[in-house]
Amino acid sequence: MLPTLSCKQVANVLRAHSADGLSAVSCELETWGLLVHTAYGYLKGLAFSTYGEASILFAQNVLLLALIYKYNRMPLSRQLAAVVLLGGAIAAVITGNVSLAQISHAYDLNNIILMSARLPQILQNFSARSTGQLSIITYAANTLGCVARLFTTMQEGGGSAMFRQYVISLVLNGILVMQILVFGNKGVAARKAKPAAKKA
Repeated sequence: MLPTLSCKQVANVLRAHSADGLSAVSCELETWGLLVHTAYGYLKGLAFSTYGEASILFAQNVLLLALIYKYNRMPLSRQLAAVVLLGGAIAAVITGNVSLAQISHAYDLNNIILMSARLPQILQNFSARSTGQLSIITYAANTLGCVARLFTTMQEGGGSAMFRQYVISLVLNGILVMQILVFGNKGVAARKAKPAAKKA
């Protein structure tokens, strides 16, 4: 259900033909974090229920990132770098060129990646006093999903690193939900109103 709800964010961007309010850096880092999460569960042989959602969210994040690149007109070199790095990492995992020990170390760093992914978005929202096209449904679902995953992780034996990650995700997603509720897209509306006022 959560991956389906997260499509709301993609739908918001497509409907508005705008990625206003979405941080490319946050999306890039989050995409890497989801890839590490998926690879960790896959290589460790955990039950699919512990990392399957992350794999679906990873695919959706790649699509969202492509839309951000398109609508924000990001440099082609940055887009190509993302394709090469993500594609290379996926190929390395699938072909067995990444060991469980290596991905375990990467997973330990994933909490830092997660915070690095969310903080630019949170700070951008505070600075703009607006959350642009961020979807309340997506982030509310993510927050509730973190609560559910805390219990799943304990039951499936995902380990302390995975448990810590969901705790951090819960806090950061909760902050984003509060920002959406408080700020909404007020900043976007204000910027659109200024040109109209000048014409009048």
